[in-house]
Amino acid sequence: MDSIIGFDKEREYLINSYKKNNLNNSIIISGQKGIGKNYFLKLFIKEIFTMSIQSNNLDHHLNLIDTNSHPNVKYLSREIDEKTKKIKKYITIDQIRNLKNFSYVSSSIEDLIKVVIIDSADEMNLNASNSILKLLEEPKKNTFFFLISHQLSSLLPTIRSRCLKIKFHNHTFDNFQLILKDQFGKNNLENIKFLYDISNGSPGIAIQFDDKEIIDIFDDTVDSVASKVPLSKKNIELSSKISEFENEKFQTYISVLKFILLNLSKIKIDMNALDQFVSNKIKKLIIRSENISQKTIIKKLEYLIKNENDLFTYNLDKKFFLLNFFSEIE
Repeated sequence: MDSIIGFDKEREYLINSYKKNNLNNSIIISGQKGIGKNYFLKLFIKEIFTMSIQSNNLDHHLNLIDTNSHPNVKYLSREIDEKTKKIKKYITIDQIRNLKNFSYVSSSIEDLIKVVIIDSADEMNLNASNSILKLLEEPKKNTFFFLISHQLSSLLPTIRSRCLKIKFHNHTFDNFQLILKDQFGKNNLENIKFLYDISNGSPGIAIQFDDKEIIDIFDDTVDSVASKVPLSKKNIELSSKISEFENEKFQTYISVLKFILLNLSKIKIDMNALDQFVSNKIKKLIIRSENISQKTIIKKLEYLIKNENDLFTYNLDKKFFLLNFFSEIE
């Protein structure tokens, strides 16, 4: 069976609670996006089923879990809109209503628990949130609800109060490095350090930033952000290069800009703010912080927040967007 790196205490607690028949029927698994909460739950369910199924069909059950098609495990996430062919913004009340039959009808497999995983519960709209409350208030024996949350405060207080809350913390660098090596085949130590810092220890988010071009131009980006000459030849050339990025990659680059600005702001407040970082690339922000004022940092952040959505909604010129960004100075 597959194994997960990290979360040993959380696994031990859940397994022991199940063995003692006192596992809470409604549990919120919270923590930063991309740290492996869904993967953890999948392996946890496999472990429970392995203890419960005493037959030659165990491999079949485990394979069904892997393909999200096991009759006793229900996964809920945002669906694709049939008209627009895009992922819907929210988990809807109709999806929650469909859980009722699954929850209340007895298992077709004797003595095997039923599990509902909502990933993520943060994405339920208000009607869906109110509807799930009824299921959480009257859980059927041997039916367990796991609500994955990336931002616990986004859930209704009534949902939070009815669930056991387990906080999953970000990975240590050692565990993060093991995950990137074992699961993603990454071996460049300095790049792993950079990805650890920029993702705050989240492997799922780190992979989004694992782009050679974005990593290679990070130093130039820091220089351009802190530059007091917004329309310098270097800034214009950088803007031209980045404007060729596809939308998804350009959004990732905007996230890099926000990361740079937020950490420059932290340095302006506390010179020791980056002590927890391990990458030499990130630590270079300390030097560049001397060239930019807090007021300019705030202006640039406000520009990104105000204009990012319009850029993609109206397919605006990316180069013009970046040159305007670099021009936001005190």
